[in-house]
Amino acid sequence: MTIKLIATDIDGTFLNDNSQYDHAYFQQLMTQMKTQNVRFIVASGNQYPHLPQYFEEINGEITYLAEDGAHIVANGQAISEDLIPPTLVHDALRWMAQNDGFKHAWLILSGQHGSYTEIPASAKRFKQSSYFYGDLRSVMDLMEVTDAIYKLDITWRQFDVSQQERDFNAAFKGWLRATSSGLGGLDIILPHVNKAYGLRKLQDMWGITKAETLAFGDSGNDVEIRLRYEKCPGCRATTGRPGYG
Repeated sequence: MTIKLIATDIDGTFLNDNSQYDHAYFQQLMTQMKTQNVRFIVASGNQYPHLPQYFEEINGEITYLAEDGAHIVANGQAISEDLIPPTLVHDALRWMAQNDGFKHAWLILSGQHGSYTEIPASAKRFKQSSYFYGDLRSVMDLMEVTDAIYKLDITWRQFDVSQQERDFNAAFKGWLRATSSGLGGLDIILPHVNKAYGLRKLQDMWGITKAETLAFGDSGNDVEIRLRYEKCPGCRATTGRPGYG
């Protein structure tokens, strides 16, 4: 079967440990993909505005499946959005404030018009988070944010947050879902939303089958695409080239 769609996670998969890749080599691949009518998808838990900056020097059409599939952008236009109802956002914030396992976590709300955190703008952590959220704003109280929200991003100093993941999913089963984003982080999204869900939308729109799709990922928020599509056991890019096996 001919491959017609290639989708890849960005951090830890497409990018190397220095958040870089071989631009010239990838441009060759993009040219070949265009010639063979292969679609290229960046499938990430990151906010959409963070993603195109990696490909400013690349010629070719790239579709962005951001926010773990909650926000899909093609040609600069949103073609799909799955937003968390405000009442659920508030319920999650209240629950985390009362749960010991979440009291020392850093929390970011990723929305349609910006991203929001209670981390002071002068803090080192704010500057680190701003790399992934270029429009990050420090607010006094996340409960007062009125923007429509795609995702809650929660990060701890420790890397093992499996207990927090289990606790949250037990409390919000059927309403919200926590999934590992790697390196001590959890993404909170709607239960039906994941990268495979987003890919199915694009497949239906473009008339592409599962057998014609190749997908790569390395973390908990890639589980669905790694189970549904062909796997790449060694797809982590350690040589500066895209991880295409």
